[in-house]
Amino acid sequence: MNANKNIFVAVDDSEASDRAVTYVAQMVDGRKEFHILLFHVPTSMPPQLLEFGGAEVPAQEERAEVELSNAQAAWVEDVARAAQPIFARAKTRLREAHIAEQDVKTLLFTPSAEQSLETSILTAARAHECSTIVVGREAFSWLKELFQAHVADKLIPQAGDLTLWIVQ
Repeated sequence: MNANKNIFVAVDDSEASDRAVTYVAQMVDGRKEFHILLFHVPTSMPPQLLEFGGAEVPAQEERAEVELSNAQAAWVEDVARAAQPIFARAKTRLREAHIAEQDVKTLLFTPSAEQSLETSILTAARAHECSTIVVGREAFSWLKELFQAHVADKLIPQAGDLTLWIVQ
């Protein structure tokens, strides 16, 4: 697989994400040599599922650990189920642009609590040998822009050797 032909597309349920997928579909438009990785990061795992305070009685602690593990697994299943319509919508747009289904892969990524979204994107893109990252960018109100930076803006100084397509 040629990394120059691997395109990493960050997707979520936003209009900006839909525009990014549409842009990729237009740019690739049925060319056979491209491979597309659709990447989705769900909301962070709730703090109560990250750890518990422990118990003094070993049997209680073991039971609590099993309950926590089961709750974490259920949460992962829920976010995977919630991601399916996002992936399906993106795959449909790509299929309509004559991009073969076998050339489109999906990745649901749950980063550690301390890992930022932009770090997750860059790490996954490099791990999957993608040379191009595509993200959608929402138009923020001026007030929101004062307090919140776009992921796209955070990616720019960290991308290094990767190509970024930021779709407004």
